[in-house]
Amino acid sequence: MPGARKKLLTGMLVLVTLPVLAQSISNTQALVLPLSTEEGADGMARVVTSKSRPADCLGLVAINKIDGEKRTVSAQGFLIEPGVHRINGMATLDLTHCPLSDNNLVLSSAADLEVDFEPGDTYYIGYYHEPGKTDEWKLVVWHVEKSE
Repeated sequence: MPGARKKLLTGMLVLVTLPVLAQSISNTQALVLPLSTEEGADGMARVVTSKSRPADCLGLVAINKIDGEKRTVSAQGFLIEPGVHRINGMATLDLTHCPLSDNNLVLSSAADLEVDFEPGDTYYIGYYHEPGKTDEWKLVVWHVEKSE
């Protein structure tokens, strides 16, 4: 665009909306419970979205769609029934350690993250946003704690 200027964004938080499409194998709505639920939690997988690692360019994610359905879940995380699920949501990016340096910045919707959740395991999900490679930004499982 004529007269438009590009700005380098550093040291700030940016809220990026990601589309959340999800499809389970059976096309039925997945059972999702709050993390604080003790009763009925046996056999469920734990999803943590409230932990970020800004120095590693991993931002917080608020999941708002699971298996193609709009869902309201805690921004801290939730319990989900085992199996393959596709998720997406909104990310909060801390650009202090990972400033934007891509001169051709184009923010677009992230692809769904497909995860095969195992019962009893804990999955840490974040949004990876490496500087200079905005076309490679994506939802990731950055850590899995296996149940014993």
